[in-house]
Amino acid sequence: MMQTEGRLFFLKVVSGLMLLSLSPAAARSQSDATVNWKNQKTATVHAFVGPTPTEYQKAIDEEKEVLRARVVLDGATTVEFYERPKDIDFYDSTIVVNRRGGAIRSYNVGELIKHQALSLARVGIVPSGDGSGMLVCEYEGSPTGGSEGFAILRFSPAGFELHTLPLTDSGKVVVFKSKPEQVEIWSALSDYVASDADPRNYATRACHLQTQEGYVCGPPKRKHRRFIPSDIFETGIEIRP
Repeated sequence: MMQTEGRLFFLKVVSGLMLLSLSPAAARSQSDATVNWKNQKTATVHAFVGPTPTEYQKAIDEEKEVLRARVVLDGATTVEFYERPKDIDFYDSTIVVNRRGGAIRSYNVGELIKHQALSLARVGIVPSGDGSGMLVCEYEGSPTGGSEGFAILRFSPAGFELHTLPLTDSGKVVVFKSKPEQVEIWSALSDYVASDADPRNYATRACHLQTQEGYVCGPPKRKHRRFIPSDIFETGIEIRP
C-alpha cells in the first residue's frame, strides 16, 4: 500500500498552484515556494505541488534536501518545510523554525506521524491575535486519496510547539478560529463495496489539545450520509469560524 501511494503521488506533479525548485548544494530555492504572511490577519490555505521525479531522483543521488515551502510569519521568523527523500516512497519530512536567521526548532514530521510515505500537500495559516496562531500542515500519500497525516504547529511570542493527529483515509482536518484548542478529523470507512471514487461512509473524531498529551481524540462518530472522497480529501484543510 505504501509503495502504491508513493508512486501515485508523482502523478500530480504536472498541475497545481505552486511549482518547486530543487536547491543546488542545499542552496534552497525560495521564490515560488514562499508564502509571505507578514502583517496578515486573515486565515488562508496554500497548496503545494511536489517536485518532479527527476528532481526527487537528483536529491536522492546527491543526498540533498528539497525545500517544499517557506512561510514568513513576521520580520524575524520563518517556518520552512523540507524533504530529504531516501527513495520514491520515503520523504523524511521536517519542519524547521528560523528566527533572526538561525534555526531554533526542528521537527521530524514523519517520525511524529509514524508514516514516512507522506509528502507535504497544504499549509493552512490561522491567526488568533497578539502574534499567535497555528500552521495546519497536511501530508498525503497520494493525490487520489489514501493516507492523510496532519501536523499543527502552534506559535506565539512565547515559542512554538508541534502536535500531530491520527492518520486518516481520504480525509481532512477541520480547525476553528474561535476555538483553537479544538480540531475535527474526517476519515473514510472501509465498509463499502464500490470503487474508491464512489461515495463512501465517513466518521469524524473530535480532538482537543491537552497540556501534556498533545491532541487527545475521542471515538469515531459515523456520519449519517455518504460523501464522495474527492470532495473531502481535496479540501484537505477546512477553516471554520
